[in-house]
Amino acid sequence: MESIGRPTPAEARTALDDIDRVQRAVRDTPWPVWLYPINAALLALFALTALLDSRAAFLGIAAVIVAVNVITGYRMGTPWALPTNRGFLTCVALSALCVALAQAVGNPSGPAWPVVLLAAAAAAIFSTGSILHYRSTRR
Repeated sequence: MESIGRPTPAEARTALDDIDRVQRAVRDTPWPVWLYPINAALLALFALTALLDSRAAFLGIAAVIVAVNVITGYRMGTPWALPTNRGFLTCVALSALCVALAQAVGNPSGPAWPVVLLAAAAAAIFSTGSILHYRSTRR
């Protein structure tokens, strides 16, 4: 049986740099182009569930969002990898905030315009982030 000796500090630094490079490459794997508009539409639809008096619709759309992204991630080989693009991640967080606000202000018997406005904002913000992600992964 072979014994592997201790790496030198230079070898250790090189190995750590390689790990960082590989992790970044995995996290910056380009997404299929069709996934961006699908996610934007699903986020808008998710926000619009605030106008319905149905938790089943809310949970159903949430399940579809997770399923589409996880299945696509598995097919790409990166099911749980978050992109490194900060602009994209910021846009995702802002669009999620719009969806949460829509759920907070939504009332099936109340005015629909705030929820519709927040749903449109969620889709528009995510679309902006999608452009940032697309450009950063297709250089």
